[in-house]
Amino acid sequence: MRTLIRKFLFLAVLLLSLQLSAQEKWTLNECITFAIKNNLELHNADLYENLAITNYNQSKWNLLPGLGGGADAGMNFGRSVDPNTNGIINTSFFNNSYYLSASVDLFRGFMLQNQIKYQKFRKEAAKNSKVSATDELAFSVMNAFYNVLFYEELLKIANSQKALSELNVKKTQILVTAGLKSPTDLLEVKANFEKEELFCVQTSNSLSSSWINLKKAMNLPPEKQISLGFPDDVSEKVPEIEANIHELFVQHAAWSPFIQTYEMDLKSSLKSISISKSEYYPSIRLQAAYNTGFYQTNKDANDEVIAFSSQIQNNRRQFVGATLSIPIFGKNSVRFDVKRSRIASDQAQTKLDIAKQTLLYEMEGNYNELTASWKELQQAEKQLEADTLVFQAAQKKFDQGMINVVEFYTVKNRLANTTSQVLHSKLTYAMKKRILDFYKGKRFWE
Repeated sequence: MRTLIRKFLFLAVLLLSLQLSAQEKWTLNECITFAIKNNLELHNADLYENLAITNYNQSKWNLLPGLGGGADAGMNFGRSVDPNTNGIINTSFFNNSYYLSASVDLFRGFMLQNQIKYQKFRKEAAKNSKVSATDELAFSVMNAFYNVLFYEELLKIANSQKALSELNVKKTQILVTAGLKSPTDLLEVKANFEKEELFCVQTSNSLSSSWINLKKAMNLPPEKQISLGFPDDVSEKVPEIEANIHELFVQHAAWSPFIQTYEMDLKSSLKSISISKSEYYPSIRLQAAYNTGFYQTNKDANDEVIAFSSQIQNNRRQFVGATLSIPIFGKNSVRFDVKRSRIASDQAQTKLDIAKQTLLYEMEGNYNELTASWKELQQAEKQLEADTLVFQAAQKKFDQGMINVVEFYTVKNRLANTTSQVLHSKLTYAMKKRILDFYKGKRFWE
């Protein structure tokens, strides 16, 4: 009995958890947040930023002196050179040496300083590129999210229309049996039913494709089933929004990570020119070294090998010096390097101009779609109200045999199209409004 009760309780808890899971609705912000945490392309952008930070830190460390040291030991056999007298001897002996060296660039045409600035701009470009990738991902998820909502609602409309046609098929069969309708009317009604059945299948397929696109953007496992919550602002009475796009473009471009990425690319390319020019200048390097060693051939007056500690102390050698390197002729390589850097800088400037142009037309297009969807929505809602009344009257006339099948389905299809247009305009307006808010500096998913 206890085992049976436990199984029952376990089953009840399982069913309750499944029900709660099925009722969970994912909002747009939750989908975007999940995508930002799990998207692989964004993870790659994060790695690229970390690499740029590492390169920038390395460029600063390059200003410090280089320091190195080492030791060696060996046994000489047969004919060899005596390290003390540089004479030729035929005696085997052991030798051991140690060294420590340091060098620092005093002047290299400001190359190191320009490399620091170059890497700093590359770091900033990588940072902005990551933020821009995050923004693009958010918009990609938003588009996929609204596509899913559109096809889900469109499928509801299609199923509703199909159910109504199925009911009319049954009504027409009764009227044909009673002699109040002709068999051709029944065939026409059935043909329209099959047409709407096909539209339901097509809409269902489009819904499946939109789900795949959303899960791909989110990096959500394909087998994981979620449901989406319909945004509250879609159902609200929407106002018309006016904006000066050219003023908004100037404001947005000043902080846009998309534009700032190209700005940083341009600045780094200008520093690349300075780095190439530094090869025209002489370079000065300061060097210092310390050496000592032990040699088995180093003996005292009694022909005894001098002790290791004494030799390490006595055999010390120090060196301090500077190296001046003057470029005279390098096959014109520096000049061509500078020329290549200038061309790369011109390319960076062109890319920046193209990015600004692309952004401006993108903003113009989104604002135009925003205002167009608002106007379409106002008119579509009026038309929906009128088409609903016309359809209700047509349904009564069709049932009474006062209009034919073609006239009835003309009214019915017009109502379905208008309902779909209202849905499309609402979702388009809500989506474009979020994009306009982003241009104003509001990341709606944060």
